[in-house]
Amino acid sequence: MKKQLLFCSFVLALVFGISAASTEVAAQTDEPIAGGYGDASATDKEVKSAAAFAVKTRSKNTKRTITLVKILKAELQVVAGLNYRICMTVREGRTTRTATAVVYRDLQNRKSLSRWKNGACTDL
Repeated sequence: MKKQLLFCSFVLALVFGISAASTEVAAQTDEPIAGGYGDASATDKEVKSAAAFAVKTRSKNTKRTITLVKILKAELQVVAGLNYRICMTVREGRTTRTATAVVYRDLQNRKSLSRWKNGACTDL
């Protein structure tokens, strides 16, 4: 009888322990995911530099005059270097539009435009 009572106590402790642990893990999902994007300030000098680089590179690649109007949102991802995901308003000729760009800055501080997408702020 003592063995059964001890066994039942152990099982209950195990079940409640697992339940508490899963609640704790669920509560942590609001935190940034390691390796994922986190918010960055649109006024940060490195974000501004990455946005200017993206616009200049896109303008050169498309052979069109594109100018940066405003940075709407910026995110940063730490990789072997940094990824800047920037949503911005740009002007192309007389047209103003929203675009999202990803600029990669490597460990030697060299930048490259990884992605550019016209339209609303989106995850690329």
